Amino acid sequence: MSPVDGQRALRVEQALRLLPDIDALLPLRAFVVRTSRGMSPELPYRTVGKRFVQSGELREFVPRAVARASEHLTALYAAAVEALESEERGDLPGAVHALLSAGEEEEKVGRFTQARAWYEHALRVAEELRERRPEIRSLRNLGRLDTMRGRQETAARFFQRSLVLAEAEMDAHAAAIACQGLGDVAQAQGKWQGATSWYTRGLQYTESDPALRAALQLGLGEVARARGQLDSAAEWFRQAGALFATLRDHQGSARVLNAWGLLESLRVRHVEALARYSEALARLAGSRRDPSVEMEIRLNLCELYLEWGRLTDAEDEIRRAEELAIEHNLTERLARLYVIMGRVRGRQGDDTGFVFYEKAVELCRGQEPWPRLEADVYLAYALFRKDLGDLDECRAYLERAHEVYEAIGDGAELARVDGELARIQAQ
Repeated sequence: MSPVDGQRALRVEQALRLLPDIDALLPLRAFVVRTSRGMSPELPYRTVGKRFVQSGELREFVPRAVARASEHLTALYAAAVEALESEERGDLPGAVHALLSAGEEEEKVGRFTQARAWYEHALRVAEELRERRPEIRSLRNLGRLDTMRGRQETAARFFQRSLVLAEAEMDAHAAAIACQGLGDVAQAQGKWQGATSWYTRGLQYTESDPALRAALQLGLGEVARARGQLDSAAEWFRQAGALFATLRDHQGSARVLNAWGLLESLRVRHVEALARYSEALARLAGSRRDPSVEMEIRLNLCELYLEWGRLTDAEDEIRRAEELAIEHNLTERLARLYVIMGRVRGRQGDDTGFVFYEKAVELCRGQEPWPRLEADVYLAYALFRKDLGDLDECRAYLERAHEVYEAIGDGAELARVDGELARIQAQ
């Protein structure tokens, strides 16, 4: 135990080790992390596990945790009863809607496995209906969830099925969303031509849907940037930004400015990139801030400082982003943040930066695992070891990354890992 404000306290890693990683204690475990306090800035290798929490604060939180859990269960039970009542009335589309609503409640609190169970059940019911829209929505939810979780192959199948049904129903909005989903999947897989085709196809369905049109234009700009077509990317970002501005969509505008920042980074225009990211954060400050959007911007800002060689600024920004990730329980973003911190230490030639990679791996293996991100962490960790001249450790982590990429079917990253292994073996 260590003192916090003159009182005895536990480290977060101690508290989480004592609390079983089970559904019933999920709110309490999240509260442990969220209310933890930082350590002295003189401790350069601190991670969330080294922060402190006081058991007295947890005791005070118990009534709120119970109330919150009760509210969540009430919402799930209400949705289940609504599904039963809908079936009793002969309204099976209403039953599917209720099941999907329950899944969305689970997704909001990060219970992705449970959310998927609700969505899959809703899909089984929807497949028996003549009306296709409930099935389209079920497929869309499953596709979105699998995309977020890095399961690109299954996500693509869900979006493809929803597109076929949407086009058969002449549902332009649903067809556009399916095309966007397929474009996002292709982009995540590095299939640039396929992503461009899907986003372009989606545009034809958005004449009366400017918000979705702007999102597709943003996607086309991101693909053009990835392909090195920087002038084309800039034009797509300009169009998307103008539409979001017309709609007074501050979050949409922030996402476009974030994309601009990445574009300026590719042009090695660091000052301009910094200005874009700063403006993006300012746009979010004037709206109902979405912490996940803010975290994406801050992650890119950390990367910018790292590329720029401003390592002290990178570390300061990482610590600010760390507080945001902890406050909002953004586990996946926190893991990515620690990878950047590990790279900062690697740039400094400091081999004790391994603690950040180890923590990132631990975060990826939580109750809701992130296998694709875990593989990315292994790859980054391997390159960290390679730069320090530790080829045996590098090979070991590349082999772990290979196993995970192979298991999830990510051929592009698998090829990259195989290339790194070949270079190691040639040395």
